[in-house]
Amino acid sequence: MIGIHSAREALKVRPKKIRELWLQIGADRHSELKEFIEVAKRANIKVRFQPDGQLDKIAANHQGVVLFVDESPEFDSSLIESGRDREKIILVALDQVTDPHNIGAVLRTAWLFGSKGLLVPKNRSGGLTPAAIKVASGGAEHVPLVAVDNLAQELTSLKDKGFWIYGLDAAAASPLQKTRFHERVVLVIGAEDKGLRSTTRNVCDELVAIPQIEPGASLNASVATAVALYEVIRQHDQAEQCSTLGSSADDQTP
Repeated sequence: MIGIHSAREALKVRPKKIRELWLQIGADRHSELKEFIEVAKRANIKVRFQPDGQLDKIAANHQGVVLFVDESPEFDSSLIESGRDREKIILVALDQVTDPHNIGAVLRTAWLFGSKGLLVPKNRSGGLTPAAIKVASGGAEHVPLVAVDNLAQELTSLKDKGFWIYGLDAAAASPLQKTRFHERVVLVIGAEDKGLRSTTRNVCDELVAIPQIEPGASLNASVATAVALYEVIRQHDQAEQCSTLGSSADDQTP
């Protein structure tokens, strides 16, 4: 794991899973890196000071800090069990998105908008690379990335557990703002140049388009994810407020 923001979040969320911390020589004179030394000492994490060239062998753009972590955050499978239909849960799935920067940006967006997991196919997709973790800037610590053998089958299984599958498709007839989202949502986003595969598109309960001025252009995966997630949580919050107001009115009925 590389990068100041990612390392800071990992140290805060799961310090017991960190085996070792590498810092660039001279970190004790760098205000942002100096904090890692103090945090690591409190958590009994071994610290090694390495020349910049040694850190470059791990990954570029490391910002002077590299963490060695035993495992990635695990997905809480109890969240998707059937019988909890009224609980609002949002998952995100990526189809054919291979760029680690896009994956990292989606992880960060998913974290900040409350998504509980990111599904990606094992093939034709990027994984949780150091570059993706760095771009996620802490998001990888909160949104587990789950690599699945067959994305279409996984989405079908989620439908059986009460989830509604919404695929983002620029050519879809249903605009985002007029789509009514279920309490249990999976948003499926394809690559900017390829979109959704036909097998993935066919599994979706509804295809949704994000309105834009230029029909010939397209948003990249991370931006499309952010726009769609905002609309889903806006509707979820609005429904919750209406439910609360309705309950209050019932309580006041003579």
